[in-house]
Amino acid sequence: MEDCMMQHATDVVLTGHDLCLAQVAAIADGAPVILSAEGMERMAASHAVLLELLAEGGEVYGTTSMVGAFKDRDIPTDDTTAYARRLLRSHALGSGPAFAVREVRAAMAIRLNGLLSGQTGASPALAVALRDLLNAGITPVVRIYGSIGCADVGLMSHIGKALLGDGDVMVPGYDTPQPAMAMLRRHGLSPFVPGPKDIMTVLSSNALSVATVALAVMELRQALPVSLGVYGLSCAGFGAFRAPWQAVRANGTPAERRVATFVMQAMDDDAWVSRGHIQDPLCFRCLPQTGGALLSALLRVDAALRHAFNHCDDNPLLVGDEILTSGGSLPLELTLDVQMLLQAVAHYARGSMGRILTLCRDDLSGLPRNLTLHAGYDIAFGAATKLAVDLGTRILREAAPASLYQVPVANGVEDEASYLPMAGRALELQIGLLRRLVAQEAVTAFQAVHLAGNESTLHGMAGRLHARLATRIAPVTDLVPLCTVFDAAREVLFTGATEISGPSALLFGADGILQEHHENA
Repeated sequence: MEDCMMQHATDVVLTGHDLCLAQVAAIADGAPVILSAEGMERMAASHAVLLELLAEGGEVYGTTSMVGAFKDRDIPTDDTTAYARRLLRSHALGSGPAFAVREVRAAMAIRLNGLLSGQTGASPALAVALRDLLNAGITPVVRIYGSIGCADVGLMSHIGKALLGDGDVMVPGYDTPQPAMAMLRRHGLSPFVPGPKDIMTVLSSNALSVATVALAVMELRQALPVSLGVYGLSCAGFGAFRAPWQAVRANGTPAERRVATFVMQAMDDDAWVSRGHIQDPLCFRCLPQTGGALLSALLRVDAALRHAFNHCDDNPLLVGDEILTSGGSLPLELTLDVQMLLQAVAHYARGSMGRILTLCRDDLSGLPRNLTLHAGYDIAFGAATKLAVDLGTRILREAAPASLYQVPVANGVEDEASYLPMAGRALELQIGLLRRLVAQEAVTAFQAVHLAGNESTLHGMAGRLHARLATRIAPVTDLVPLCTVFDAAREVLFTGATEISGPSALLFGADGILQEHHENA
């Protein structure tokens, strides 16, 4: 994964078998795509197999038959094109706010890479049409509600509609949706003419849900090292012991050891002095455990995403010279991994909230109550603890698993669902809230360091964070609204601040936590 994360090529070559998270993010951000010759050859071969099966009178779900509760009804052979359009429109279910352009582009890339595996039977022309949309910057408008996570058929349909010149799209230079047909023509593109299985192939994919998770995971990967640095700044303000880090290095899990190694190296030149109490509150002492659980869960989702990027979840699936009905549209393993990550984020956030509350307590921190500079005059962080609890509780609420809920649909034929879309949205929301919570922890720690008089001792990652924060904020009094201070800190921490991210290779090494777990079992 680390090698992939370091790639910065302008164009992304899609092969059908080695798409990685960094490449998905690059395409989401506008990188053009190139279709590999090998992938196109696989598509052509599988499409030829499909055409031969159809010529021999073979039955193919969604191609010779209708779908869902009407799976046993045949499609008239002279009505395939008209049926394809009806299929799209009957499944155009998207409702509510629109997906971000980045998410839809990522989904198109994931679906396109799956086509190049040669297991869909779709025509090579479909891959070319999707590539052309991506490279022209034409992004279908897709709304977020309408999938329960057993293929995003009600959402992917809007991508199919745009290919045919139907519906609305977003394009550079316009702030509002534009008619798809007009934008195709403006970019010299013609509406796509679908082959026998092409529309079914567009629909039969969890690409939008996978894309939502993927981009959220990318954000979490970027936020975790900074968040650990903020923890170090809190330690400096509190005068926390480093002994728990050493203990984990001796007997922790692989992920815990990585987190402990990260904070030890990142904060090695931050020379705060421990206050001499026997041991610290658990929100300080157990960071390697909460951070390690988060890292382990994050890397499990990474691995599941790599599989999802490079394998088809179609139903039916072309294997060799056979069309097989498949249950691959149920991405349950990925969903369960995401739900575990949601819970890990919640535990990590609870620790951040705990450090904020602990720093504000004079009986625990040894600092003025609520970190006030003027006792009896400034309230300082007294009311702000409610914001920390609000953010922390909202993050905890999003950790509730949804995958066990299910109501049979399609007249009872479709009685399984993963609810991956819901889990992905929960992760996205959690990460946004976590950044706000960590920013509040950073401001609280900044104040604690000032009151403890430890600024001059910090020359490691905590010191760099403190210096960067000092360019935007000052020790807090009641003269400045705290919301302004917290927002400024969030911009400092999470807007292009790669130089304060610490030795992140220690967290996301190429050897892989999952393999380490196996070797140490």
